[in-house]
Amino acid sequence: MANTNGSTQNGNGTIALGRYLWERIHQVGVNHIFGVPGDFNLTLLDHVYDVDGLEWVGNTNELNAAYAADGYARVKNGAGCLVTTHGVGELSALNAIAGAMTEQVKVIHVVGQTSLKMQKNRMMIHHSIGFSPDHQMFNKAAKDFRVAAAEIQSAQGAAEEIDRVLRECFVKSGPVYLFVPIDLVDQQVPSKALETPLNLEPEADEDAVKDASQRILEAIASSKSPALFVDCLVQRHQAVEEARQLVDALGIPVYTSNMGKGIIDENHQNYVDLYNGVPSRPGVEDAFSKHDFVVVLGNLPSDTNSGGFTRNILPNSAYVNTHDVSIKGWKTSSKVPIKATIKSLTSLASKYTIPKVENPLHTLPERPLEDDRDSKQITQSWVWHRLAEFMQPHDVVYGETGTAAFGLPDAQFPPNTTWITQTYYGSIGYATPSAFGADLALADLATHKGTLRGRTLLVTGDGSMMLTVQEIGNMVKQNLPILIILINNAGYTIERVIHGARQSYNDIVPFNYKHMLPFFNMPEGEAEKCYHRAETKAELEEILAKDGVKKPQKVQVVEIVMDMLDVPWRLSSQIATRGPEAVKEMKEAGFKVRELQKSGGFWN
Repeated sequence: MANTNGSTQNGNGTIALGRYLWERIHQVGVNHIFGVPGDFNLTLLDHVYDVDGLEWVGNTNELNAAYAADGYARVKNGAGCLVTTHGVGELSALNAIAGAMTEQVKVIHVVGQTSLKMQKNRMMIHHSIGFSPDHQMFNKAAKDFRVAAAEIQSAQGAAEEIDRVLRECFVKSGPVYLFVPIDLVDQQVPSKALETPLNLEPEADEDAVKDASQRILEAIASSKSPALFVDCLVQRHQAVEEARQLVDALGIPVYTSNMGKGIIDENHQNYVDLYNGVPSRPGVEDAFSKHDFVVVLGNLPSDTNSGGFTRNILPNSAYVNTHDVSIKGWKTSSKVPIKATIKSLTSLASKYTIPKVENPLHTLPERPLEDDRDSKQITQSWVWHRLAEFMQPHDVVYGETGTAAFGLPDAQFPPNTTWITQTYYGSIGYATPSAFGADLALADLATHKGTLRGRTLLVTGDGSMMLTVQEIGNMVKQNLPILIILINNAGYTIERVIHGARQSYNDIVPFNYKHMLPFFNMPEGEAEKCYHRAETKAELEEILAKDGVKKPQKVQVVEIVMDMLDVPWRLSSQIATRGPEAVKEMKEAGFKVRELQKSGGFWN
């Protein structure tokens, strides 16, 4: 850890508040700070450079900075951090913070505020609102989008407030705010607390954890056909490895959700498939319905993560939630965290006789042959499986809200794939800056923990791309080897399939993406080698075989041209759950509609 005497250098055991803040944030695993400078955070940013191993990474706007911090947090399996300025900056980031709140991602938002005097006198300082502005009104606007906040108004107790909020970020797994008035940044606070790392583990009632685990294992042992269902909140609460160990310990069939994909190795002998209610692979819904007891880990039952609420889990199932457990009408206290509970289940499993259950995967019907399988053009039915073949273990794969978020889940991923899709909040434009943050996190892990440096594969649509395209400039500036797979299907195809297939509001400005990398200052000669365009399957095969694409050393763009009315079957099937009128509208617009029946077959 860096010298904690800060700018005082007088050995009196104090440190500048700004320096304390960054030291603590660095201690909890953050090595990169995202954000945008503004006159109320500039002196605060100066202290970033005082902390060994902490790096400032500027962004093109605050929204992108918050998305980048979100992606960084997901890949680091910890927290990400951004800095904004009073008012205009913090509000620009708020949409991304809301997404992190929705999907339980640890984002630390540091806001440089006006001085205490300005606040007290309600001065009409820039970035404020009205003739007698309340400088805390922006703080109030963010109240429902965070799990904790420190509104620092004095140097006294400030260090303790910072520590409290950072702990809450990890315990509750959500965004937190630290508001720092500009005139407090260089005031001195005690530095001694920095000698003791923060305890970031949630409080656990050991007896309650054990009791819950025993009840679950007894129910598994008394059932005939138990199963596991693994959802995305397992990852948000740092329990991925524990979940994988539990799968091994129980040896029963395991299913996952759209958002939980990749947590369990899809080549594992007990893995069945993604179960998403009606829009599931043929036979999966029937197979799942035959289990008489299910243990659900980290459930997030939003419409887009449950097949339009058609996923059916037995009412007598056990739910291992983020901070409690419920089973057959019985519920624990709130001091039963998911990670501790999964660990306990694994450690106690050998004491119980677990039924031997054959993996239903072996009896599932074959995937149906697509009627467009012989097409020379690139189709939704073909592209996702082909991209999955291109993936490598340890890749971070983004499926932006749109066809990618519903197409990629149909493909089998290699082991240790990190799958990121903001399916619940669903803010288009999320994936591009988030992938920027994710790739910096991959570099972090390779440098500081010696992990294998995987690739970042950003699969996004042309409509989503243009909302946050500016952050590609930072990818170029930072020389990051991100592979951008751009689906060019002439606009908002995910909206077309819902309604207004040919309405102009679902069109976008057509761009020539060949000029994108040079615009962001990549030399022309390099950019020509880093941009690729495919309209046919043969052209895409040739591109994916290139060394520069397979092992990117800098940003690569692969533009894939597809028909605007071609959508993944999982997407059209989910839309069909809205009812006959939705089916009728899709068919009349020209979409291929394949709806899954519970029997496992398709009907047209």
